[in-house]
Amino acid sequence: MINQDSSGNLFGKWEIAKNTWCITNRWSNFMYLLIGEEKALLIDSGTGEGNIRKFVEQITDKPIMVVNTHGHFDHTGGNFWWEEVWMHRESEECARNAFNDWGEDWLKDKDYPNYKINYLKEGDVIELGNRKVKVLHIPAHNEGSIAFIDDFTRGLFCGDELESGQVLLFVRNENIPLKEVAANHRANMERLKSMRQEYDMIWPSHNGLPLLPDRYLEDFITLDSQIIEGTAKVCENTGGFGWGTGEEKNEFFERFGELERVNYGVASVVYQKEI
Repeated sequence: MINQDSSGNLFGKWEIAKNTWCITNRWSNFMYLLIGEEKALLIDSGTGEGNIRKFVEQITDKPIMVVNTHGHFDHTGGNFWWEEVWMHRESEECARNAFNDWGEDWLKDKDYPNYKINYLKEGDVIELGNRKVKVLHIPAHNEGSIAFIDDFTRGLFCGDELESGQVLLFVRNENIPLKEVAANHRANMERLKSMRQEYDMIWPSHNGLPLLPDRYLEDFITLDSQIIEGTAKVCENTGGFGWGTGEEKNEFFERFGELERVNYGVASVVYQKEI
């Protein structure tokens, strides 16, 4: 098998529904391949380590359309293997920016350093051939965040705006006050709740999956409300599922200064401490 390290751990895959695959890169991301009768949709392309294009072409021989849930490089780093990709306009600002020096090194052998970016927007429908995927704009974690509702599996693919570990409310193109970004996130969760009849499971980009929609949406709405009201209880440290206590060195996240975590039920948020 190509695209594996000596332990076979660079890419992994499993079929989560008919013609629907989850792909991992060392378990740091979950990417999704949705295969229709005419073409396939790859939701996010990973960090750029390894050749994700060759890997997905082992799964399907259909033409592959690459879309990004948002512009952070752990979701866009593999874009450079394709001639063109699709994302929200607000994602373009950071989509080509590696997080660190080794991310830059991964780009040196890529085929398309100047790949074309096409825009997706709220309400767009992607036709895969007897399979339709609807685009929702749900910005909070990142201004360009979009989610996808697949009519074939009734799955909601949400990027980093919902997950089992924590939602990061500080890694944005433009920093805004915490209560404002929490209000944005709550409005998005309430909107997803109002569309609940259109999907059965939530498929995030990090940590555990799938998520049960009702429990996670309700708990995130409550937690966002507590943040807005100033009643959320700050945890002893930021340590949690898939996230460190803050004592570890991380050259990317250190730039954001001191971080805090708050929890409610299954919902958790990490944010930049306001001075």
